Amino acid sequence: MSSLDLELISLPGRGRAESLRLMLIFASKQFTDTRMTIQEWKLSRKKASLDEKTKLPVLIVDNGRKTIVGAVEIGRYIALNFHLYGSSSSEQEEINQVIRQAEILNLELAPIIRTTLTKNYDLRREIWNEYKERTMNPIFEKWENELRKKTTMVGNKYTWADICVVELLTRFQCCYDSFFLASWPALKNLVERFEDLPNVRPYLQTRPDTNF
Repeated sequence: MSSLDLELISLPGRGRAESLRLMLIFASKQFTDTRMTIQEWKLSRKKASLDEKTKLPVLIVDNGRKTIVGAVEIGRYIALNFHLYGSSSSEQEEINQVIRQAEILNLELAPIIRTTLTKNYDLRREIWNEYKERTMNPIFEKWENELRKKTTMVGNKYTWADICVVELLTRFQCCYDSFFLASWPALKNLVERFEDLPNVRPYLQTRPDTNF
C-alpha cells in the first residue's frame, strides 16, 4: 500500500484530521497535506463534482480513484492499510471502542470550539470545566486504568487507538488547558513516549500552533 497516492484535505486547525496526519506520519507514508477554509472547500468540492453535503476531512486516493469522507472512515482506511488496526478481530473491536469514546469527546467539544472562535474565554473556561466533569473525566479514567496495566491502549504495539488518544490529549493541552495532563500520569507517559519516536518528533517540532 506504500505506493498509494494520498491527499488529506482538512480545515486549517488540528481537529480530528490531526490524528489522521499522525497515523500517516507514524507509518512513514508520504501524503499531500491540504488545508483550506470552509469557503475554499466549497469551491473545491464543486470543482471536483462532490456532493454539496460532503464535509471535511476528506482523503483522496490515487487522484480521485477513491474518495473517503469523515475522520472515522478515513482513520479506519489508514489503519487497515498501514497495519494500525491490531492483530486480531478482538483487538480491532477494542480499538473501535476507544475510537467511539474519542468521538464522544470530539462531538461534545463543539460548544468549547465555538467559544474559542468567538474569543469568549470566560464562557469557554466555564464550559470546559463542565465538559471535564461530565464527559472527559469518566472516559479518561477508563483509559488511565488501562494504561496502568500496559504500555499501549490495545495489544502490545501502537495502533489507531493510541494515535487518536495522543492527538486528543495534546490538542486539549495545547488549546484548552496546559496543565490538565498532570492529573493523568499514565496517559501523559503515553504522550511522551509517542511524541519521542524518531519518525514523529520532526513533524511535531515544526507543527503550527492552532486554536482548535
